[in-house]
Order: sequence, then C-alpha cells, then structure tokens
Amino acid sequence: MYDPERGWSLSFVGCGFLGFYHVGATRCLSERAPHLLRDARMFFGCSAGSLHIASFLAGVPLDRTIQVLMDLGRAIRRQKLGLLQPSFSFNKYLRDRLHREFPANIHQLVSGKISISLTRVSDGKNVLVSDFQSKEEVVDALLCSCFIPFLSGLIPPTFRGERYMDGGASNNMPFADDKTTITVSPYFGEHDICPKVKSSNFLYVNFTMLSLRLCSANAYLLVRTIHPGEPKVLGEICLRGYLDTVRFLEEKGICKRPGPCLNLASEDRDSEARTNCWENMSLEPPREVVALETKPEEDELLDHLRLSILPWDESILETLSPKLLIAVREAIKDRGGYMSKICSFMPIRIISYLMLPCTLPVETAVTVLRR
Repeated sequence: MYDPERGWSLSFVGCGFLGFYHVGATRCLSERAPHLLRDARMFFGCSAGSLHIASFLAGVPLDRTIQVLMDLGRAIRRQKLGLLQPSFSFNKYLRDRLHREFPANIHQLVSGKISISLTRVSDGKNVLVSDFQSKEEVVDALLCSCFIPFLSGLIPPTFRGERYMDGGASNNMPFADDKTTITVSPYFGEHDICPKVKSSNFLYVNFTMLSLRLCSANAYLLVRTIHPGEPKVLGEICLRGYLDTVRFLEEKGICKRPGPCLNLASEDRDSEARTNCWENMSLEPPREVVALETKPEEDELLDHLRLSILPWDESILETLSPKLLIAVREAIKDRGGYMSKICSFMPIRIISYLMLPCTLPVETAVTVLRR
C-alpha cells in the first residue's frame, strides 16, 4: 500500500520465470513515478524478485536485463527435461551470469537497500538478509533465495556457512509493514500491482504470504513459473507488468494516463506523441519512430497481449513504453542460427525424445562423475 506520509517500501514476489513481470513493472515506475523507486525505504524480494531488485540497484541496463532473462529461458527450453535435465546445472549457470553482469561493488550498492528472503534448511525458518560484505556474499544469497530442491539440485547452497533454500518456502512476499509496502506479483491475487482477472470468482488462497486467486489463469502461470514459455510469451508477461503498474498509478492518483504513444489517429497526434516520448523517455529518435509507427494490429506480440485485456480497457495499450517495446522485440528475436532451426523441427524433436531412454542414463553418469 502506498502511504506518502509514512514512507513506503516495495516487495517483489518470488515467481521463477515470470520475473519478466517485475522488469515491466519497474520500468513503468521509473518512467512515470520515479520517486517511488528513488525514495523507497527498502526493496524486499524473494527468488526471482530478489534477482530483479539486485539487477536494478546494480544499474544493469533494461535491454541487457531482458536479454539475460530471455537467454536463461531459452537455455531451459533447449533441455528436453527442462530444469530436471542432468547435464544442466541451473546454479552454475546462474552464478556465472551474476558474476558476469554485476559490478565488483555490488555489495555496496545493495547493502541496506535490499532485503532478500531465505529459508533456513535446518529449521525451515524465514531469514531476511540485507547487509553484505562482498560481491560473493550477494551472489551466494541470491543463489540460496532461488534454490528449489530437486529442480535446482539436490544439495542446497550455503550463505555464511549455513545452508538455505528458496525463500518462497517460508515467506514469498516479505515486508516489514504491510500498510506501507507496495507489493508486486505476476499472479492474479490481492496485491497492489498484479493482473486483474475477467471473473466474478472471489475465492483466494494464501500460501507463504502470497495471495492467489483460484482461477485457470493462475494455474497456467504456476506452470510457467518453473518452465518458461516461448520468448513471445515471456515478452508479453513483461509488457503486462508495465500495463498493470500504469493501472495502479492511475488508481492511486499518482499519475494520469498520458496521451497515446502506439496507435495514433492523425499526423498531428503522431508528431505530438513523438515529441513527448522523446522528451520524457530520452530515446534516440530513429529507433523510437520505428516503435511508434508499428501499429498494434500488425504486431503479433501486442495482438497476443490484447487477448488478456478487458475490451473496454484496450486503450491502455497506448501507454506502453516505446523503449520497453524495442528491448522486448530485440530480445525475442531468434539468434540461434540454422542449427537451432533444424533442432526445432518436429521430426528432430520426436527422435530426440524417443532416444531419451538410451541417452539419459549415459548423460546422468557423465554428470555425476564430473561433479
């Protein structure tokens, strides 16, 4: 809940590969209400939420953040068994990427500003960590917060000599005061920034502080939490986070909905929107013109997103950030080359799955020997 008089914090729920939602939400806040991020007392996060906050505080560029997440999603989708593939080590992949993307002084940038939710293995208690002495400690804490037993591995990682696992097992929506914390979640539920469902069903369930509406849409999102969708689906989740945040800002009276930036009716509105977007978002004109001149009807990404929006609220698509659209469109482009296209053919995929009984034991044995 936003309370300008008492101050506020932000809490980002753990959501696996739905972390794209947090990227879109944070982008909207930085463009339309930057004071909510600048003056926040604390950023709480769990699992993917903590990864996103750390990346944001580290100053990782928007396009780079989306590309790294998209690469991770593609890496998982390439595995026949997803996260359960023996030859794929999620912890090693994540550790390498964090060391590569984070600056050496990441511990100084996030200490006292981020609070990471962890679950202690020995007693199952929730632990919030906010002070770090080195970059390695930040990486260790993030790995612990993202560790899901059996999916991420068998042996939980350690932080300061003690073993921890995913904070979502004990507290998936950490906060110090629920009355002064803006909560962000990609699931349909009772949070400040979250999707709105097209249903009159008011049944909810609370699981480790996470509010979930009982609906088919959440069932689908829960599956996508541990197994990423296609790049287009991940991009749509990112844009949905932006739109839901716009709605939150409007409802709280923090900002008004700006003029259309995507589907413009006249040349006058076109030129006016371009001028406003250039001034407010600091984009390079040539790239932004491309984004503005792309009509929603001709954009497969926006067409798919439109299906999940209430018909009378379709105009909210016009508030999407051109810079975010450019970053998402670039990230979903397939850069795998000819071999990637050949391996994606249905006959090749069927053959690879039929060979699993033969290849899986060998792959498992080799992986065990290496470790």
